[in-house]
Amino acid sequence: MKRIQRGSDKDEIIALLTSDSVGAFKEIWRLMFFAALVGFANKRREPLKATQSGEGIRQDSFANNPVWLGTLYLLGLVETGTTDVLRSAEEAENERTKIFEEYANGGLAILKEQFETSNGSLDTLLTFIQSQTQSTPSPDLSVTI
Repeated sequence: MKRIQRGSDKDEIIALLTSDSVGAFKEIWRLMFFAALVGFANKRREPLKATQSGEGIRQDSFANNPVWLGTLYLLGLVETGTTDVLRSAEEAENERTKIFEEYANGGLAILKEQFETSNGSLDTLLTFIQSQTQSTPSPDLSVTI
């Protein structure tokens, strides 16, 4: 399985959010998953400019997350608009992984921007999460007959 890469320009925000001072994420894979969802929710997908080879996260690290594979496949489906991304071929796996990495990179960029204009504490992250949940529109579930 292909390793999940992260942009080396995001090392500072990754270090901060996994540090003892903020302590929001104990493992980098958890932060990457969160960041990918932030990136997707904000429609921010950014290609990785530079990575550190051999530093990627093994995909089996995500095995503790029961929705990992489903999320990976759903991001691929939504982004490509085709079921080709669901194939077990190496090309499809590479595409799914790339989509996840780019959304995670976009999400990390958003988090980096939030922390640059704040005191860099856990409160900053909590305020950000609250702002994200408040800005999400509720779906219209009314049914007209």
